Amino acid sequence: MTHTETLAILAALLSPGPADRPGQADREAALAHVARCSDCWASLVSLHELVTGSSPSESARMAELYGCDRVQPGLHLLVGREADAVAREHPLFARHLLGCLACRSRLAELEAVERETRGGTHWIEVVTRAGEAAYEAVGRLVVCVGRATAGLASVPDGFLVLESALAPAPVRGATPEAIDAVALAGRSASFALGETGVAAEVAVDAEDDDRVGLTLRLTTPVLEPVSVHVREVRPEGEVLVARHTLRGPGPVVVRGLWPGSFFVELHHPEDAPHYRVRLDIGTGA
Repeated sequence: MTHTETLAILAALLSPGPADRPGQADREAALAHVARCSDCWASLVSLHELVTGSSPSESARMAELYGCDRVQPGLHLLVGREADAVAREHPLFARHLLGCLACRSRLAELEAVERETRGGTHWIEVVTRAGEAAYEAVGRLVVCVGRATAGLASVPDGFLVLESALAPAPVRGATPEAIDAVALAGRSASFALGETGVAAEVAVDAEDDDRVGLTLRLTTPVLEPVSVHVREVRPEGEVLVARHTLRGPGPVVVRGLWPGSFFVELHHPEDAPHYRVRLDIGTGA
């Protein structure tokens, strides 16, 4: 039974008019709901005050029994955490959430706000050429490299560019008019790995001989290492060119990436579908 349905039944029970009275099953379902939902109880108290002019005698006792005041200030600590991690690290919160509909709703709202803040990265489920399940970002991470300059010309849907716009980068063989059109968005961007609660940041920098350095770091804590693979896309298939492991907030750096097309993959955890981002590096002057 929803909050709205519960409040409608309870309002009918409190109404002094001749309105149709809820049936026994509806009354029992509404009471069972309000016993687990402090939000509906608060609404019921307000309705009681409007009808009778006074608060229910059980108000203070019910607030103590619900115990939401002890939990709600710390709900932000649970955002992005898996259920087993919450049970292990915050057992009191976990037990409360098992029986409290109101706090579960609040946690869901916090999760939604957090996803929106992180940019709401868009992922689609794919099967790679190797037959593995993966989530692939919608769009591409396009890097333009020029004379001692490298930056992001385009990012996938939902990626959040972290730096202000850079100067245009020269492109090999381009006219001055065409060069002016290649404006870069920034050198780094952040994104979230679907519903895992893990967020990351990727940055690029120019190296000698038109090569690009790629820096990747996690911006949220993780309990298990995250494996990073970089694969070049070739006509005959995808070829692994770099492999690193992220174990904490420290970054990994992939040096010497050449102009071409790649996939940057994050495996978290290893037995789940991994996340991958298409990376296209354009030649510079």
